[in-house]
Amino acid sequence: MSISLSSLRRVRFAPLLSGLLLLPGASSLAADPAPRLVAQKPKAEAAAPRKRPAASAGAAALAAGTATAPVLPATADAALRELEGRARDGDAEAQMALAEALTMETPTSPQNIGRAVYWYGQAAARGDADACWTLAELFRGGQGIPADVEEASVWYMKAADLGHAEAAFDLGLLYTEGYGVDRDPGLAARWFEQAADAGIARALYLLGTLYEQGVDGAADLEAARAWYRRGLDAGDERAGQALRRLEAGGRNVQLAEGPPPGMLGGPPGDAGARAGATASGRAASASGAAAGARPVPVDQAGVREIQTRLARLGYHKGKADGILGKRTDAAIRAYQRAEGLKVDGKASQALLRRLRQG
Repeated sequence: MSISLSSLRRVRFAPLLSGLLLLPGASSLAADPAPRLVAQKPKAEAAAPRKRPAASAGAAALAAGTATAPVLPATADAALRELEGRARDGDAEAQMALAEALTMETPTSPQNIGRAVYWYGQAAARGDADACWTLAELFRGGQGIPADVEEASVWYMKAADLGHAEAAFDLGLLYTEGYGVDRDPGLAARWFEQAADAGIARALYLLGTLYEQGVDGAADLEAARAWYRRGLDAGDERAGQALRRLEAGGRNVQLAEGPPPGMLGGPPGDAGARAGATASGRAASASGAAAGARPVPVDQAGVREIQTRLARLGYHKGKADGILGKRTDAAIRAYQRAEGLKVDGKASQALLRRLRQG
C-alpha cells in the first residue's frame, strides 16, 4: 500500500511510504531528545541466487570484478588512455576519474558504460564510498543499465557501511517501501538515523512519519513529535507543519486500505518517479530570496541545463542527466560559494537565471 511522496526527496527518486498516507494541511517547541534504535545497524547479507536480465547480470559481473571491461580503443583520447594505464596499476583516483569521464560522454556508448561500471567497481573494492554509491545509482536504471533494485540495494549498503550519508538515506527509503530488500520500518529508521547524524536533515521528517505510523507496529506520537521538532530545528517547515498538526490533536499519517491508482508502476527510481522528484524536490532559491518568498524549483530539463552550464564552468564533473545527485549538489554549492550566493545546494529557477546571465 503506497503513495508517492516525491516532495520529500531532493534527489533521484521519490520516497514511497508503504501503508500510510500523508495528510494535507499545515509552533516551534523546545527540542526533546528523539528516541533512537540501539540495535546494531544491519550488515549486507548474502542474497539467494536469482534470475536477472543478461544485461544486468553482465553489469553486476563488471562491478564485482568477475568480468573485465575491454581496454579503450587506440583511437581514444590520449588523456583517457593515460588514465586507464594508471587505473590498471591500481590508482583508485584514476579509476574514479576514468569512470566519471566515460559516463560524461554524450552520447555515452554501452561499451563505455560497461567500462565505467568496471572501474567504479575497482574503486569500490578499494573502499571508495562514492564509487559504491554511484554504482547503486547506475543500477537504479536509466543510464544504459537495466534497472536492478536488488543490486542497487547491495551497493547502497556497501556505501552506507563506509559512512556515505546519502546511501544511508536511500537505504531508509528502500526499507520503508521494501524495494530490493524486505520491508522493515525498524531498519528504515536505523538508516534514516545514520543519515540524520551525518547531516541529512530531511531524514528527520521521515523519521517522524515512521514513528507516527509505528516503527514496531504501534504508533509512538511522542517519538514522532521529537523527530518533527528536530526537523523543524533543522529548518524543515514540513516538519513544523506536522508538529503543529499533532499538537492540535490531528494526525499526519493514516493507514491506507490500498494504493491510489497508478502508484504501483515500479520502484522509486524509475523514470517517472525521478522526474516527479526532480520537479518537486528542490523548492528553494539558490540566490537567497527575500524572507517569506516561495522559491520555484526547476523541472528535469532545468536540472539538466544547470548541470550542463556548471560543467562548462568547471564545477560539475558528472553526466548532465537531469538527476539531482551528490555530485550535482556539490557542484551547485561550489558555484554558490564562488559567486557569493547563499550556499544551499538547491536547484531553482533563480539559480538557472543566474547561470544564464553568465
